[in-house]
Amino acid sequence: MHVLNSLMRRFTISTRMIGAIAMVLTLLLLVGGAGLGGMFLIQGQSREFVDTTFGQATHVSELTRHIGNLRRYEKDLIINYERPDEIQRYKQLWAETGKLAVAELRAMEGSGHAELQAAVNAISAKLNAYQAAFEPIIKQVEASNYDNATAINKVAAKAKEEMHALETQLNGTRQLVQQQGSQALDNLNASSRQTLVAFGIALVIACVVVVPLTLLNSHSIVKPIREARALAQAIATGDLTHRVEVDGQDEAADLMRALKSMQDALRKLVGQLRDSSESIQTASSEVASGNQDLSQRTEEAASSLQQTASSMAQLTGTVRSSAEAAAQANQ
Repeated sequence: MHVLNSLMRRFTISTRMIGAIAMVLTLLLLVGGAGLGGMFLIQGQSREFVDTTFGQATHVSELTRHIGNLRRYEKDLIINYERPDEIQRYKQLWAETGKLAVAELRAMEGSGHAELQAAVNAISAKLNAYQAAFEPIIKQVEASNYDNATAINKVAAKAKEEMHALETQLNGTRQLVQQQGSQALDNLNASSRQTLVAFGIALVIACVVVVPLTLLNSHSIVKPIREARALAQAIATGDLTHRVEVDGQDEAADLMRALKSMQDALRKLVGQLRDSSESIQTASSEVASGNQDLSQRTEEAASSLQQTASSMAQLTGTVRSSAEAAAQANQ
Protein backbone atom coordinates (compact mmCIF):
# COMPACT_ATOMS: atom_id res chain seq x y z
CA MET A 1 0.00 0.00 0.00
CA HIS A 2 2.72 2.45 1.03
CA VAL A 3 4.86 1.42 -1.94
CA LEU A 4 1.96 1.97 -4.37
CA ASN A 5 1.15 5.29 -2.72
CA SER A 6 4.76 6.45 -3.04
CA LEU A 7 4.87 5.23 -6.62
CA MET A 8 1.68 7.10 -7.53
CA ARG A 9 2.93 10.30 -5.89
CA ARG A 10 5.87 10.34 -8.25
CA PHE A 11 3.38 11.57 -10.83
CA THR A 12 1.38 14.78 -10.72
CA ILE A 13 -2.30 14.74 -9.81
CA SER A 14 -3.26 15.87 -13.30
CA THR A 15 -1.20 13.03 -14.79
CA ARG A 16 -2.82 10.53 -12.44
CA MET A 17 -6.29 11.82 -13.31
CA ILE A 18 -5.54 11.51 -17.02
CA GLY A 19 -4.23 8.01 -16.36
CA ALA A 20 -7.39 7.19 -14.40
CA ILE A 21 -9.53 8.40 -17.29
CA ALA A 22 -7.49 6.32 -19.73
CA MET A 23 -7.78 3.28 -17.45
CA VAL A 24 -11.54 3.68 -17.10
CA LEU A 25 -11.93 4.07 -20.86
CA THR A 26 -9.79 0.98 -21.42
CA LEU A 27 -11.86 -1.04 -18.97
CA LEU A 28 -15.06 0.27 -20.53
CA LEU A 29 -13.75 -0.88 -23.89
CA LEU A 30 -12.95 -4.25 -22.33
CA VAL A 31 -16.41 -4.61 -20.81
CA GLY A 32 -18.11 -3.20 -23.89
CA GLY A 33 -15.97 -5.36 -26.17
CA ALA A 34 -16.92 -8.46 -24.23
CA GLY A 35 -20.58 -7.51 -24.43
CA LEU A 36 -20.45 -6.52 -28.10
CA GLY A 37 -18.43 -9.58 -29.03
CA GLY A 38 -20.90 -11.82 -27.28
CA MET A 39 -23.80 -9.95 -28.81
CA PHE A 40 -22.37 -10.29 -32.32
CA LEU A 41 -21.68 -13.98 -31.69
CA ILE A 42 -25.22 -14.55 -30.45
CA GLN A 43 -26.61 -12.46 -33.28
CA GLY A 44 -24.65 -14.48 -35.84
CA GLN A 45 -25.74 -17.78 -34.36
CA SER A 46 -29.32 -16.54 -34.11
CA ARG A 47 -29.21 -15.50 -37.75
CA GLU A 48 -27.73 -18.88 -38.65
CA PHE A 49 -30.42 -20.58 -36.59
CA VAL A 50 -33.19 -18.61 -38.28
CA ASP A 51 -31.74 -18.68 -41.79
CA THR A 52 -30.43 -22.24 -41.75
CA THR A 53 -31.90 -24.46 -39.08
CA PHE A 54 -35.29 -22.80 -38.84
CA GLY A 55 -35.35 -22.31 -42.59
CA GLN A 56 -34.52 -25.98 -43.20
CA ALA A 57 -37.18 -27.01 -40.71
CA THR A 58 -39.68 -24.84 -42.58
CA HIS A 59 -38.66 -26.38 -45.90
CA VAL A 60 -38.97 -29.90 -44.45
CA SER A 61 -42.41 -29.03 -43.10
CA GLU A 62 -43.51 -27.65 -46.47
CA LEU A 63 -41.99 -30.63 -48.25
CA THR A 64 -43.87 -32.98 -45.94
CA ARG A 65 -47.08 -31.13 -46.72
CA HIS A 66 -46.44 -31.35 -50.47
CA ILE A 67 -45.61 -35.06 -50.25
CA GLY A 68 -48.83 -35.60 -48.32
CA ASN A 69 -50.74 -33.72 -51.03
CA LEU A 70 -49.05 -35.87 -53.68
CA ARG A 71 -50.33 -38.97 -51.93
CA ARG A 72 -53.77 -37.42 -51.56
CA TYR A 73 -54.00 -36.35 -55.20
CA GLU A 74 -52.70 -39.78 -56.24
CA LYS A 75 -55.53 -41.47 -54.33
CA ASP A 76 -58.13 -38.99 -55.59
CA LEU A 77 -56.95 -39.58 -59.16
CA ILE A 78 -57.25 -43.37 -58.73
CA ILE A 79 -60.64 -43.12 -57.03
CA ASN A 80 -62.01 -40.90 -59.82
CA TYR A 81 -60.55 -43.02 -62.65
CA GLU A 82 -63.96 -43.08 -64.40
CA ARG A 83 -64.38 -39.26 -64.39
CA PRO A 84 -62.19 -37.60 -67.03
CA ASP A 85 -62.72 -34.07 -65.70
CA GLU A 86 -61.67 -35.04 -62.20
CA ILE A 87 -58.73 -36.99 -63.62
CA GLN A 88 -57.47 -33.87 -65.39
CA ARG A 89 -57.96 -31.70 -62.31
CA TYR A 90 -56.13 -34.07 -59.97
CA LYS A 91 -53.45 -34.70 -62.58
CA GLN A 92 -52.79 -30.97 -62.73
CA LEU A 93 -52.79 -30.67 -58.93
CA TRP A 94 -50.47 -33.67 -58.67
CA ALA A 95 -48.04 -32.18 -61.20
CA GLU A 96 -48.10 -28.74 -59.56
CA THR A 97 -47.57 -30.25 -56.13
CA GLY A 98 -44.64 -32.25 -57.48
CA LYS A 99 -43.07 -29.04 -58.77
CA LEU A 100 -43.57 -27.41 -55.38
CA ALA A 101 -41.87 -30.37 -53.70
CA VAL A 102 -38.95 -30.12 -56.12
CA ALA A 103 -38.69 -26.38 -55.40
CA GLU A 104 -38.51 -27.06 -51.66
CA LEU A 105 -35.79 -29.63 -52.25
CA ARG A 106 -33.80 -27.14 -54.33
CA ALA A 107 -34.21 -24.55 -51.57
CA MET A 108 -32.72 -27.04 -49.12
CA GLU A 109 -29.64 -27.59 -51.27
CA GLY A 110 -26.37 -25.90 -50.32
CA SER A 111 -27.14 -25.93 -46.60
CA GLY A 112 -23.50 -26.54 -45.73
CA HIS A 113 -24.29 -29.73 -43.80
CA ALA A 114 -23.01 -32.79 -45.64
CA GLU A 115 -25.41 -35.18 -43.89
CA LEU A 116 -28.41 -32.99 -44.63
CA GLN A 117 -27.30 -32.51 -48.22
CA ALA A 118 -27.03 -36.27 -48.65
CA ALA A 119 -30.54 -36.67 -47.23
CA VAL A 120 -31.89 -34.02 -49.61
CA ASN A 121 -30.24 -35.76 -52.56
CA ALA A 122 -31.76 -39.07 -51.48
CA ILE A 123 -35.24 -37.53 -51.18
CA SER A 124 -34.84 -35.88 -54.55
CA ALA A 125 -33.87 -39.20 -56.11
CA LYS A 126 -36.84 -40.97 -54.49
CA LEU A 127 -39.19 -38.21 -55.62
CA ASN A 128 -37.92 -38.47 -59.21
CA ALA A 129 -38.30 -42.26 -59.07
CA TYR A 130 -41.86 -41.94 -57.73
CA GLN A 131 -42.85 -39.42 -60.38
CA ALA A 132 -41.23 -41.51 -63.10
CA ALA A 133 -43.13 -44.58 -61.88
CA PHE A 134 -46.54 -42.91 -61.52
CA GLU A 135 -46.63 -40.69 -64.62
CA PRO A 136 -47.16 -43.63 -67.03
CA ILE A 137 -49.97 -44.84 -64.79
CA ILE A 138 -51.66 -41.44 -65.06
CA LYS A 139 -51.50 -41.70 -68.86
CA GLN A 140 -53.06 -45.15 -68.70
CA VAL A 141 -55.80 -43.84 -66.44
CA GLU A 142 -56.44 -40.97 -68.88
CA ALA A 143 -56.75 -43.54 -71.65
CA SER A 144 -59.22 -45.55 -69.53
CA ASN A 145 -57.05 -48.67 -69.78
CA TYR A 146 -57.97 -49.88 -66.28
CA ASP A 147 -61.23 -51.48 -65.28
CA ASN A 148 -61.16 -50.61 -61.62
CA ALA A 149 -59.19 -48.84 -58.90
CA THR A 150 -57.85 -52.14 -57.58
CA ALA A 151 -56.07 -52.78 -60.84
CA ILE A 152 -54.60 -49.30 -60.75
CA ASN A 153 -53.34 -49.83 -57.19
CA LYS A 154 -51.66 -53.05 -58.24
CA VAL A 155 -49.94 -51.36 -61.15
CA ALA A 156 -48.93 -48.43 -58.90
CA ALA A 157 -47.24 -50.74 -56.40
CA LYS A 158 -43.76 -49.69 -57.62
CA ALA A 159 -44.64 -46.00 -57.31
CA LYS A 160 -46.05 -46.63 -53.85
CA GLU A 161 -42.83 -48.35 -52.80
CA GLU A 162 -40.85 -45.35 -53.99
CA MET A 163 -43.23 -43.04 -52.12
CA HIS A 164 -42.91 -45.13 -48.96
CA ALA A 165 -39.11 -44.98 -49.23
CA LEU A 166 -39.38 -41.23 -49.82
CA GLU A 167 -41.53 -40.77 -46.73
CA THR A 168 -39.10 -42.87 -44.66
CA GLN A 169 -36.21 -40.75 -45.90
CA LEU A 170 -38.23 -37.61 -45.24
CA ASN A 171 -38.92 -38.69 -41.66
CA GLY A 172 -35.20 -39.29 -41.17
CA THR A 173 -34.46 -35.86 -42.65
CA ARG A 174 -37.01 -34.27 -40.35
CA GLN A 175 -35.30 -35.88 -37.35
CA LEU A 176 -31.90 -34.76 -38.66
CA VAL A 177 -33.11 -31.18 -39.00
CA GLN A 178 -34.57 -31.35 -35.50
CA GLN A 179 -31.24 -32.60 -34.16
CA GLN A 180 -29.41 -29.81 -35.96
CA GLY A 181 -31.91 -27.34 -34.58
CA SER A 182 -31.41 -28.66 -31.06
CA GLN A 183 -27.64 -28.50 -31.55
CA ALA A 184 -27.87 -24.96 -32.89
CA LEU A 185 -30.08 -23.99 -29.97
CA ASP A 186 -27.61 -25.56 -27.55
CA ASN A 187 -24.79 -23.66 -29.24
CA LEU A 188 -26.80 -20.46 -28.97
CA ASN A 189 -27.45 -21.08 -25.27
CA ALA A 190 -23.78 -21.92 -24.73
CA SER A 191 -22.77 -18.72 -26.49
CA SER A 192 -25.18 -16.78 -24.31
CA ARG A 193 -23.66 -18.33 -21.20
CA GLN A 194 -20.14 -17.66 -22.46
CA THR A 195 -21.09 -14.07 -23.20
CA LEU A 196 -22.51 -13.64 -19.71
CA VAL A 197 -19.40 -15.21 -18.18
CA ALA A 198 -17.06 -13.06 -20.29
CA PHE A 199 -19.07 -9.95 -19.49
CA GLY A 200 -19.09 -10.85 -15.79
CA ILE A 201 -15.33 -11.48 -15.79
CA ALA A 202 -14.69 -8.19 -17.57
CA LEU A 203 -16.95 -6.41 -15.10
CA VAL A 204 -15.19 -8.03 -12.13
CA ILE A 205 -11.80 -7.09 -13.56
CA ALA A 206 -13.01 -3.53 -14.03
CA CYS A 207 -14.25 -3.37 -10.44
CA VAL A 208 -11.11 -5.02 -9.04
CA VAL A 209 -8.89 -2.58 -10.92
CA VAL A 210 -10.92 0.63 -10.71
CA VAL A 211 -12.10 0.56 -7.09
CA PRO A 212 -8.74 -0.05 -5.33
CA LEU A 213 -6.80 2.26 -7.64
CA THR A 214 -9.42 4.98 -7.30
CA LEU A 215 -9.36 4.71 -3.50
CA LEU A 216 -5.55 4.68 -3.53
CA ASN A 217 -5.44 7.70 -5.82
CA SER A 218 -7.95 9.50 -3.60
CA HIS A 219 -5.88 8.62 -0.52
CA SER A 220 -2.70 9.88 -2.22
CA ILE A 221 -4.43 13.21 -2.86
CA VAL A 222 -6.45 13.68 0.33
CA LYS A 223 -3.80 12.62 2.87
CA PRO A 224 -1.10 15.18 1.87
CA ILE A 225 -3.75 17.91 1.61
CA ARG A 226 -4.86 17.12 5.16
CA GLU A 227 -1.24 17.23 6.28
CA ALA A 228 -0.82 20.57 4.55
CA ARG A 229 -3.95 21.89 6.27
CA ALA A 230 -2.65 20.70 9.66
CA LEU A 231 0.68 22.39 9.00
CA ALA A 232 -1.01 25.62 7.93
CA GLN A 233 -3.18 25.60 11.07
CA ALA A 234 -0.09 25.00 13.26
CA ILE A 235 1.72 27.91 11.60
CA ALA A 236 -1.37 30.09 12.06
CA THR A 237 -1.34 29.36 15.81
CA GLY A 238 2.35 30.25 16.02
CA ASP A 239 3.67 26.70 16.23
CA LEU A 240 6.77 26.67 14.07
CA THR A 241 8.16 23.43 15.48
CA HIS A 242 5.96 21.14 13.36
CA ARG A 243 8.11 18.55 11.60
CA VAL A 244 7.54 18.45 7.85
CA GLU A 245 8.38 15.40 5.72
CA VAL A 246 7.81 15.81 1.99
CA ASP A 247 7.43 12.74 -0.23
CA GLY A 248 6.48 12.73 -3.89
CA GLN A 249 6.61 14.93 -6.94
CA ASP A 250 2.95 15.92 -7.24
CA GLU A 251 1.16 19.18 -6.55
CA ALA A 252 0.46 18.22 -2.94
CA ALA A 253 4.20 17.65 -2.40
CA ASP A 254 4.89 21.07 -3.95
CA LEU A 255 2.36 22.61 -1.55
CA MET A 256 4.05 20.92 1.43
CA ARG A 257 7.44 22.19 0.26
CA ALA A 258 6.03 25.69 -0.03
CA LEU A 259 4.58 25.49 3.48
CA LYS A 260 7.89 24.09 4.78
CA SER A 261 9.74 26.99 3.14
CA MET A 262 7.27 29.42 4.69
CA GLN A 263 7.73 27.80 8.10
CA ASP A 264 11.51 27.98 7.78
CA ALA A 265 11.29 31.64 6.71
CA LEU A 266 8.98 32.47 9.64
CA ARG A 267 11.24 30.61 12.03
CA LYS A 268 14.22 32.61 10.72
CA LEU A 269 12.26 35.85 10.97
CA VAL A 270 11.23 35.04 14.54
CA GLY A 271 14.87 34.35 15.37
CA GLN A 272 15.88 37.66 13.89
CA LEU A 273 13.14 39.42 15.82
CA ARG A 274 14.30 37.70 19.02
CA ASP A 275 17.88 38.84 18.40
CA SER A 276 16.69 42.37 17.65
CA SER A 277 14.58 42.38 20.81
CA GLU A 278 17.55 41.31 22.88
CA SER A 279 19.69 44.03 21.29
CA ILE A 280 17.02 46.62 22.02
CA GLN A 281 16.74 45.38 25.59
CA THR A 282 20.51 45.64 26.03
CA ALA A 283 20.54 49.16 24.57
CA SER A 284 17.65 50.14 26.82
CA SER A 285 19.54 48.86 29.84
CA GLU A 286 22.62 50.85 28.81
CA VAL A 287 20.55 54.00 28.26
CA ALA A 288 18.91 53.57 31.65
CA SER A 289 22.32 53.10 33.29
CA GLY A 290 23.64 56.21 31.50
CA ASN A 291 20.66 58.23 32.61
CA GLN A 292 21.19 57.14 36.19
CA ASP A 293 24.87 58.10 36.03
CA LEU A 294 24.03 61.43 34.48
CA SER A 295 21.48 62.12 37.17
CA GLN A 296 23.98 61.31 39.86
CA ARG A 297 26.56 63.61 38.30
CA THR A 298 24.00 66.34 37.95
CA GLU A 299 23.13 66.06 41.62
CA GLU A 300 26.81 66.18 42.56
CA ALA A 301 27.36 69.30 40.40
CA ALA A 302 24.35 70.96 41.94
CA SER A 303 25.63 70.21 45.42
CA SER A 304 29.06 71.68 44.52
CA LEU A 305 27.44 74.81 43.13
CA GLN A 306 25.40 75.19 46.26
CA GLN A 307 28.48 74.90 48.44
CA THR A 308 30.33 77.43 46.22
CA ALA A 309 27.39 79.82 46.44
CA SER A 310 27.40 79.48 50.22
CA SER A 311 31.12 80.19 50.35
CA MET A 312 30.67 83.20 48.11
CA ALA A 313 27.93 84.52 50.35
CA GLN A 314 30.11 84.14 53.39
CA LEU A 315 32.98 85.85 51.58
CA THR A 316 30.68 88.65 50.50
CA GLY A 317 29.52 89.10 54.07
CA THR A 318 33.10 89.21 55.33
CA VAL A 319 34.09 91.78 52.75
CA ARG A 320 31.11 93.90 53.62
CA SER A 321 31.94 93.73 57.29
CA SER A 322 35.54 94.72 56.55
CA ALA A 323 34.39 97.69 54.46
CA GLU A 324 32.02 98.93 57.11
CA ALA A 325 34.79 98.63 59.73
CA ALA A 326 37.18 100.59 57.53
CA ALA A 327 34.60 103.29 57.00
CA GLN A 328 34.00 103.77 60.65
CA ALA A 329 37.73 103.94 61.26
CA ASN A 330 38.12 106.76 58.76
CA GLN A 331 35.48 108.83 60.44
